[in-house]
Amino acid sequence: MADRMLNVLFLCTGNSARSILAESIMRKEGAGRFHAYSAGSHPKGVVNPFAIKVLQALKYPTDGLRSKSWDEFAVPGAPVMDFIFTVCDAAAGETCPLWPGHPMTAHWGIEDPAAVEGTDIEKEAAFVLAARYMKNRISAFVNLPVDKFKHLSFNAELEDIGNRESAREGHKQTPNDVIIYHNPDCETSRNTLAMIRNAGVEPHVIEYLKCPPTRLLITQLLKRAGLTVRQVLREKGTPYHDLGLGDPSLSDDALLDAIGAHPILMNRPLVVSPKGVRLCRPSEQVLDLLPPQRGEFVKEDGERVIDEHGRRVATG
Repeated sequence: MADRMLNVLFLCTGNSARSILAESIMRKEGAGRFHAYSAGSHPKGVVNPFAIKVLQALKYPTDGLRSKSWDEFAVPGAPVMDFIFTVCDAAAGETCPLWPGHPMTAHWGIEDPAAVEGTDIEKEAAFVLAARYMKNRISAFVNLPVDKFKHLSFNAELEDIGNRESAREGHKQTPNDVIIYHNPDCETSRNTLAMIRNAGVEPHVIEYLKCPPTRLLITQLLKRAGLTVRQVLREKGTPYHDLGLGDPSLSDDALLDAIGAHPILMNRPLVVSPKGVRLCRPSEQVLDLLPPQRGEFVKEDGERVIDEHGRRVATG
């Protein structure tokens, strides 16, 4: 089976969120070994915009993604599937069509991020969490030894991958659910990211200049951070002065228009965690949002912030 590229189909009910995430992630993680496809038993016909936004932010491909019926893969001439994974509970209970080639199947259920209600921050966080679960499972799958594919017991291993991480206990945030709106060219942003990782947390990194947050999301982030739009404006290295943004009579709408046109105007980094939202300037601001540091931390400029015991170094 492993002497050629293998076809993998991810099935869900609507083919607008989880299965779309899976197809895109598999394209990148399984490149050169697997062809990735997705479909739905009752496709919605439209891909959820949060799925596209999160995939782009995590640098996964989004070209050609569309919501479609599983019927496309059950007709003569369609790609013959080697593996079929159902990724939502509803799809696991559907009656599937007959699949040519008798593919191996498993259920990798994940709660629907599209069902999460609330602010755009909460909705985006649900998609980020679903993408993380999916990446973990796909990574475990693509890293299995090639000779495993030939064993009859392989189906059990596929099911085991779906059970390794609890993705069906709701979208409760844990201390590890951290998002950073990051600019890799900014020293403060780099220091903040490094401190997050020094706490044993691998955050969801969104390079906001490449994938800017929506106007509504910016408004919600600032509200949770207790900041005004003017307080988050950046002057240095931006068109702040050329646009006359120092004029105190300008409304928040006008300032948001400017940020929308020039995302560099939004200061960085903004960090979201279960403990809140913070504009981390200076970078030590992030410590209030994180679990304890795991060891010494020294900033890029040589300033020692955390000692070898993970304790904050006193200043002044």
